[in-house]
Amino acid sequence: MLTSEYHLITGMIVGLAVAAPIGPVNIICIQKAVRKGFISAFIVGLGAAFGDSLFGAIAALGLTVVTDFVTIHTSWFESVGAVVLLFMGWLSWRAHPHLTDPVPSAGDMLRGLAGTFMLTITNPMTALGFIALFAGMGLSRDLDRPEVATLVAGVFAGSGLWWLFISRLASAFRGRLTDQHLIYINRGSAVMIWGFAGIAAVRALT
Repeated sequence: MLTSEYHLITGMIVGLAVAAPIGPVNIICIQKAVRKGFISAFIVGLGAAFGDSLFGAIAALGLTVVTDFVTIHTSWFESVGAVVLLFMGWLSWRAHPHLTDPVPSAGDMLRGLAGTFMLTITNPMTALGFIALFAGMGLSRDLDRPEVATLVAGVFAGSGLWWLFISRLASAFRGRLTDQHLIYINRGSAVMIWGFAGIAAVRALT
């Protein structure tokens, strides 16, 4: 019988494995860290952690109805994701940040969290990735509710640890930057985000 510690650690490993690959959320998190500081970046990362936890719960519960729906409507989800990325890239490009900008409000942070949550849940590959990882780690069997809760808590913790690490690392460089550097970072981030939008759009059309 597998212990709760096993499910927690396994969930953390899966959460880290899903969060760590460099994608649009990582780019946005790094951008926030150098523009607004550690807290803003970490809150943005938590949006992705909540999305990862949702998909982790779906995979752990074996909700095939949901996963089948995501698989069937992959093009729709990727289209929505592409639109969200295009919009976020546009916001990044047109922004003129300053190192002396006021501390972001709670509303700004919540909007950032909601944006990365939306990006995460509109990426069908995230859902399929959780299913594959859970199956590969021997978790494809039916789990009871306490096991699911422990596993999902582990996913959130693992994903959250990654965002804590990347936010702290990126924010450490903030003091070495000028306003002009921030503009370059914003423009570069916008181009990369648009690149991810283009990939999502191509997938949606094929």
